[in-house]
Formats: sequence, structure tokens, C-alpha cells
Amino acid sequence: MNQSEFDNLLQTAYERDLTDGELAKLERWLAANPADQAEWKALDHLLATLPDTPVATNFTARVLDEVRCAETTHPALGQVWWQRLLAPQFRPVQIAAAATLAMVIGGVGYQSHLNQSRAEMAAAVASIAEFPPGFLADFEAIGAVAQADAIDEELWAALK
Repeated sequence: MNQSEFDNLLQTAYERDLTDGELAKLERWLAANPADQAEWKALDHLLATLPDTPVATNFTARVLDEVRCAETTHPALGQVWWQRLLAPQFRPVQIAAAATLAMVIGGVGYQSHLNQSRAEMAAAVASIAEFPPGFLADFEAIGAVAQADAIDEELWAALK
């Protein structure tokens, strides 16, 4: 055994009780190295003087409360999937699902509004198409007016 193993045993003894094998190693080391016996005795004395940690009077009740809480937060395996989704740990998923549902309903309503507007526009175009055939006969003349030259000022003055 070397110095690092002895230091590990000291650390282990500080954290927990040593096993029989660890105690045998330690006794062999201390027999071979009397200088480390003083360090071991100091550690042993410190550990012996540590006070016992008091246990709360309601320790059992608190442990049972924690067990009940752990049982209620983890749903049983026999629950159906939609009941598990309603559990509090899935609250962000529930919020996202509600927002998605609201967006889908809004999108469907908007699409319905657009379809209704298009139907009204198609009905209006259809009503224009029902005019008599001669109604748009002078369309070439109306189009030619739009392409006429600028107003002749002298002619305009003569017409007034």
C-alpha cells in the first residue's frame, strides 16, 4: 500500500465506516508507518466527537408525504394516453396544443371568408356578363378615344 491509498482510506473513513478489508489494510499500513498513526488518531478523535444529527419529530410524516407526492405525480401505467396528457407536467404541451387549435380554427374561418368573398365576386361578374350583346359593341370607339392625341386648343376654343 502507498501514500495515496492511505489518503483514500482516510477520505473513505471520513465519509463512511470502513469495511473489514479496508480496516485490515489500514492496520498493516499504520504498523509499517508509525508517523501516520498520529494523523489517524486525530481523525478518529474528530469523528468520535462529532455530534449525532437530530432527527425531526415529524420525519416519518414527511417521508410518507414525499412518497404520496411521488405516487401522484407519476401516473399509473394503466391510465389511457389522454389522461396522462392532462397531467401538470405537460402544461406547456397543453398550452401549445390550445394555441395550435385556435390558429387552425382561425385559419379555417379566414379561408371560409375568402371563399365567400370569391363567390360574391363571381356572382357579380356573372351578372355583368348577362348584359345584352350590343351593350359593348362600341368598345372599339371607346378604346380609340383613350388613344387620341392631346386636345387641340384652337378646336376646343372654337367649340366653346
